[in-house]
Amino acid sequence: MPKISVVIITYNEEKNIERCILSIRDVADEIVVVDSFSTDRTEEICRKYNGKFVRQKFLGHIEQKNFAVSKASYPNILSLDADEALSPELKKSILEVKENWKYDGYYFNRLTNYCGKWIKHGSWYPARKLRLWDSRKGEWSGMNPHDIFVLQARSKKKYLKGDLLHYSYYSINEHIQQINKFTDIIAEAFFKNGERVNYFRIIFHPLWRFFRDFFLMGGFLDGFYGLIICVNSSHETFLKYAKLRKIMRLHVEQAKSKICFFNSMKTWGGGEKWHYDVSTRFVQKGYSTFLITNKKSELKSRIKKIGLPTYNVQISNLSFINPYKILKISRILKKEKTRVIIMNLSADLKVGGIAAKMAGVPRIIYRRGSAIPVRNTILNRFLFKKVITEVIANSEETKHTILSRNPELIETKKIKVVYNGIDIDKYDKLAVPPLYLKKKGEIVLGNAGRLVRQKAQNYLIDIAHALKQKGYKFKILIAGEGKLEKELKSYAKRMGVEKEVVFLGFVENIKALMTSIDVFLLTSLWEGFGYVIIEAMICKKPVVAFDISSNPELVEDNKTGFLVENQNMNVFTQKIETLMLNKDLRQQLGRNGRKKVESSFNVEKTLDNVEQIIKG
Repeated sequence: MPKISVVIITYNEEKNIERCILSIRDVADEIVVVDSFSTDRTEEICRKYNGKFVRQKFLGHIEQKNFAVSKASYPNILSLDADEALSPELKKSILEVKENWKYDGYYFNRLTNYCGKWIKHGSWYPARKLRLWDSRKGEWSGMNPHDIFVLQARSKKKYLKGDLLHYSYYSINEHIQQINKFTDIIAEAFFKNGERVNYFRIIFHPLWRFFRDFFLMGGFLDGFYGLIICVNSSHETFLKYAKLRKIMRLHVEQAKSKICFFNSMKTWGGGEKWHYDVSTRFVQKGYSTFLITNKKSELKSRIKKIGLPTYNVQISNLSFINPYKILKISRILKKEKTRVIIMNLSADLKVGGIAAKMAGVPRIIYRRGSAIPVRNTILNRFLFKKVITEVIANSEETKHTILSRNPELIETKKIKVVYNGIDIDKYDKLAVPPLYLKKKGEIVLGNAGRLVRQKAQNYLIDIAHALKQKGYKFKILIAGEGKLEKELKSYAKRMGVEKEVVFLGFVENIKALMTSIDVFLLTSLWEGFGYVIIEAMICKKPVVAFDISSNPELVEDNKTGFLVENQNMNVFTQKIETLMLNKDLRQQLGRNGRKKVESSFNVEKTLDNVEQIIKG
């Protein structure tokens, strides 16, 4: 008798999943649930029934279902959505198939329950679905979000008696929200596949859809809810074409105008990495992009390797009083027909913001990456009220500090929080040797950041001194360069820990550091967004940091690491000792940190959020 793997994809399906699982227990030899990091009780419910539970970020409906099939142990697959269940008659039919499997695929009707009523007419019934098949004979295909399983040519199919019960929407409002969500996906898929639309389709296709479903297919026989479904189906047709038209127009606008990323910082840090990641990925998305950078900067060097167009400027805090420099930048922005400019530094904002205003750039965006208050000066009030159109804050804490000295500096609704993201797939594929090979019994602690007062690496030297006095065998690796390098090295020597504290200088690939350490330490006095925390967590390293600025938005105390009262070095050191002495705890907190990054700090989410801001 052939065995069947039942495959289900889920996301926040606590109200449906148990009914689905109970309906298939008699026919399933294996239950595989692939979950997109649900935040409700979905996982808890699934684990009650001893199935295989796999977490996977959502790849798209088609891609996610093909991934789920790859996790099944048996080739014969019954694929269900979490809001579906087998009717008794369909269950009986599938059990008969198990006794005598002859075909490559089996299909059956799907009966939908809408707001408590079974819908038996219109385009919703009978909606025949191929959901039981030999996975070696085909794969999920179609166009997101409407997936279909496509069997190979000359494959044999058979119709089974019984209905697949679909518990679709519990309210009309829920249906409308899903239509809005799905038509976004459909319109994007249409555009990527080369589909184009004119006004005739936008106007007449929705009218035809309603006439067909309500009158020709008998939707009126389902009464009031039959009418609602037909109206919403017509509305869905209208929206997908209207949204496709909007995407087409935006594409034309993007081709005519450009996005400028303005960053004159010489050294490499979180803001420079953000500009690099977002600008390069926007090019991949089809946006015309260029950068204005310092010709001696690390950002310029990296951008040059991939061939993105750049202009060189040198900016200081007083450059805004230099009319020649402002006019030069304004001419560049006009020449490039700039539609959006995104700046990262306050000095760049003073020059680039005014130049952009003079050049008529419609979207002037300031990305604020430091959780320190904006000074309430005449110039800042002018910039935030008359020049800047939006602000991107890299954390809720950064958003709060922007307005802390003047609540009316800029409208709150113009400040959008966009967390930094990391390219998890790319990061995982990086094959980098560790920077340091630890000795037997040694614990390696790590830190990364510019060697400046804000990062407070002097505390790391104090920690090293305390640990050495207690007899621990350890190393502290510090990656970064800056004006305090000599001072910090001298301090380490005075404290007698010059052998325990290793200054690595600038490290181009931070993964090399993270693979070398056991625990990551962040002693910064403030952070806009501690990007290095994310890089540590993706490498499954627990984090110890002060409970300040945006750190609590990244580190969950006692779950992904420890948060310590600001500058309480005794407790900070105690938490490090706890991790040094407990390998299992280090590993558990590290695993939790990895999950946190996967669910909250993926670069694709960052890009989507920035793109939404740019599109307006």
